[in-house]
Amino acid sequence: MEYSIPSLGVTGIISGNQIVITSESIVTISSYVANFKTNGVSISVNEVPQKSGVTSNDYNFPLKYIVTGTDGSTNEYTVQMVAPRVLGSSSLRLWFKADHLTLNDGDPVTNWSDVSGYGNHISQANSDYWPFFRKNQVNGYPAVAFRSTLFSEIELPSGGVGLYAGNSGSTFFVKRLVSVGAAITLLRLCETYGREIAINDPNGEYLVCRSGTGCTTVSALPMPRLQFISTGSVQTLISDAREYRNGKLIGQSALNTSFDYSAASNQDRVLLGNRNLDADIAEVLYFNTNLSEADVEKVFFYLNTKYGLSPM
Repeated sequence: MEYSIPSLGVTGIISGNQIVITSESIVTISSYVANFKTNGVSISVNEVPQKSGVTSNDYNFPLKYIVTGTDGSTNEYTVQMVAPRVLGSSSLRLWFKADHLTLNDGDPVTNWSDVSGYGNHISQANSDYWPFFRKNQVNGYPAVAFRSTLFSEIELPSGGVGLYAGNSGSTFFVKRLVSVGAAITLLRLCETYGREIAINDPNGEYLVCRSGTGCTTVSALPMPRLQFISTGSVQTLISDAREYRNGKLIGQSALNTSFDYSAASNQDRVLLGNRNLDADIAEVLYFNTNLSEADVEKVFFYLNTKYGLSPM
């Protein structure tokens, strides 16, 4: 099946019987007309016949396309629009995509543009700390390789916009952990006393931290190594944090006042990696709120469909 929405200039990403439509720019979702191609003799959504380039559907909800073949058999396709700028009451503040980079395999990544709409672009001027671009790393998509031997990190040292509206936050990665060393930071917002997502040594567990004070494991389960997975955490104020892998909730941890980020210094800073990170990162999203379970499901539907990842 082929699927696109010409008015948005987007083409559906298809994985099996799942199709995700995503847009970097739209801030509201409404009804659209899709173009599609199948080998079926008829197609319907909620028993309404569909005609390519003609029929309009509301994309605020998943669409179930029923394709009927010449022999009367049917196939069902789930089409879902995921517009990250819409999720969490438009709280997306960081969105880094390796497939947004126009580089050759092995090129250094000196700049990585933020496509959240807030312009929180990160860069690295010092050649000693460059990560590198690698093509065809996961489901045909590229990734950015961070290596501790290269002291890789990339940052926005100041001037970040809208990164601290409160203590709640939701962070998602598509990454392959290569190895584990000391004091590994995936993402840090601030200089000290602010939000940090890290990996501990030696077990490689996912950590939610207040930089400079301490961390907590959420699931206490080691991260898989040498394979790409989608991971994420949702923090609700200073009460609790939830951890997900490939869309599955795998742990929840109670928090306390130690995870109050209001006193963070340099709250307009972004740091990706910290010279100790050994991982390949394909995509990063950060929302400045605790996403609902429905929105978390949409994020993982997008990431898992795009990168060909299965529930764990």
